[in-house]
Amino acid sequence: MTYAIERRIAVAALKYFRSCAMLLALALPALSSAQAADGGLDTVPISFRLGIENVKLPGDELMGLASGTLLFGLGDDWWLGPAVYGAATGQRGGFLVGGIAIQRRVVLGSGWSLAAEMYAGGGGGAAAPVGSGLMLRPSLMVFKDLTASTQLGLSWSYVSFPSGQIDSAQIGLTLGWHSEFLSLRPGAQGAGTGQGTGLGFDRMGALATVYDFRDGSGRNIGLVGARADRRSAIEGLRWGLESSAAAQGDAAGYMEILGTVSYDIEPAPSALPGWTVGARGGLGVGGGGAVPTGGGFLGKLTATTAWRFTPGWTLGAELGGAASATGSFRAYQGQIWLAADLEPDPDARSAGAGDRVRSEWVGALLHYDDAARVNGGSGSLDLIGLKLNRYMNDNLYLSGQAYSAFAGGAGGFSVGLVGAGLAASPAESVRVGAELLVGAAGGGGVQTAGGAVLQGQAWAGWSPFPQHEWRLGVGGVRSFSGALSSPIIELSWSRVFGMSAR
Repeated sequence: MTYAIERRIAVAALKYFRSCAMLLALALPALSSAQAADGGLDTVPISFRLGIENVKLPGDELMGLASGTLLFGLGDDWWLGPAVYGAATGQRGGFLVGGIAIQRRVVLGSGWSLAAEMYAGGGGGAAAPVGSGLMLRPSLMVFKDLTASTQLGLSWSYVSFPSGQIDSAQIGLTLGWHSEFLSLRPGAQGAGTGQGTGLGFDRMGALATVYDFRDGSGRNIGLVGARADRRSAIEGLRWGLESSAAAQGDAAGYMEILGTVSYDIEPAPSALPGWTVGARGGLGVGGGGAVPTGGGFLGKLTATTAWRFTPGWTLGAELGGAASATGSFRAYQGQIWLAADLEPDPDARSAGAGDRVRSEWVGALLHYDDAARVNGGSGSLDLIGLKLNRYMNDNLYLSGQAYSAFAGGAGGFSVGLVGAGLAASPAESVRVGAELLVGAAGGGGVQTAGGAVLQGQAWAGWSPFPQHEWRLGVGGVRSFSGALSSPIIELSWSRVFGMSAR
């Protein structure tokens, strides 16, 4: 009895730690931002890392866990930022966990460094025994510099789901890159540099995808999601990220995250200005929703066409295929997307052109008051998430949001949303706003039927000091089928950055 009580207290404390870490994660980097001598820029060092390791599940089942981690330098060799883990090998395709990592790094000399890291996140899926979904992962890593900006490392980690049945220690490999996060200081009118601000993405958009399965079942599923990409030094070559979730076709709970590379050319600029054709490929992880992706590692290859129909906006379409490395998932893919430019082109940036707009990174705690369950009944549900808000002018913003459950007995429930909002400032240090988003949700035994959901809320924000804002929002979430319908309350912390705009 005493052990059970102590365990519940420990789990509650760890959940509290994780919640606080997420809310502060994207605000803390600002405290150590260094101001450039000219150009009106603030800089924060960032480190991006990819990793792979084998986690042991009950019954000695092995699951290959791939990860992507983005850390912001806080000063004094401390780093903090978001990370996502997903199944890539084994039989648990669709297992995904998102959360926050905090790291302390020590330079050993001769190109070697040592890092101790603590990760806490929420998620699950693929029927993995994760309980309510809270995942903890302490680790030690040793790195060797390959170049001035890249590192290869070896990791030891311990993955645990305190309310589930996964406890595993393992060795892994990691590859990292170093760069800088650039933002404009208040009052600056342009980047004044050839580099992009933020993470350097030039374009962000919403997408809708249809998969037509090639197994003879006649099954079709529809996905909604978001994509972001950036130019490379090679004309026509872009790389980016894409994330989608099932919203139609009895596949609620299916999600995928991919890294992408594309190449486009203008075949006849005089005939249709702004028209391009090309090809695009992607690799990543995905699964859930009874989609047979096996271990979860999958790839895509498509032919693309796009039309920049007005300055700053591009409409595109793709046709091709997707397949998993293991499992029987094979499908034809069709996709349409609409994207907005975020940054001026490189020539304009070099000339110092471009306006300054507000961008926000937001860590959020979201509470569903009454979430219906597949096995009957309903109950409250707590999620933790990350938002990226990009303002198009002083009042209108676009938003991409992702959440995962960490409490409420629904480990594996995840939500992805895209939409828009309006904001105004009726008084100094006070802002109010409202937003409406559409997306997909599923997993964890939560009843969403097809997966498509609509979420709206009104919010009020208070800035205790410049560039940081607390927000409280109230509203509701509802699946298109009506199976899920719940009031929501959200508490969030946002970090404001000035970004150069087109």
